[in-house]
Amino acid sequence: MIDTPVPSRNPSRVVAALPLTLATAAVSTPMFTVLGLPLLTFGVWQFFSLVCHQDPARSFWIAGVPIAVCSRCLGIYLGAAVGAWVQASRNTLLRALAIAIAASLLDFAAEMAGLHGNWPLVRFALGATLGGMMSALVSDALRREGQANLATD
Repeated sequence: MIDTPVPSRNPSRVVAALPLTLATAAVSTPMFTVLGLPLLTFGVWQFFSLVCHQDPARSFWIAGVPIAVCSRCLGIYLGAAVGAWVQASRNTLLRALAIAIAASLLDFAAEMAGLHGNWPLVRFALGATLGGMMSALVSDALRREGQANLATD
């Protein structure tokens, strides 16, 4: 008889793994550059170029080298890794996501209107909030699905 694995009752660790891996890869590019690994650096930069503008002026720098994503994208990845562990009612999470989206759009519009300049820490914080709420909703949906499957077994 072949044993089948029991599905995880808490999908948070699975949901958190991907964005944490992406954030680690993005932050590792300065280290790859300093270690003289140009092909690895190039590969990571190319990968992230599919989803991020990678403007060095909008990125955090380590050891004199920009990381492979802008501060907002880094915030989204790290926020998603942490947000996977957030537990709240679905309505609360949806409201928080709506607020995060509105705050991000307001910041974008204010910057485009010239009301403020490039604020990397604000962009990072807004990205982290947005990523966190999206991830919390995904984890919540997976938890609910797992509970429904357990109830029907």
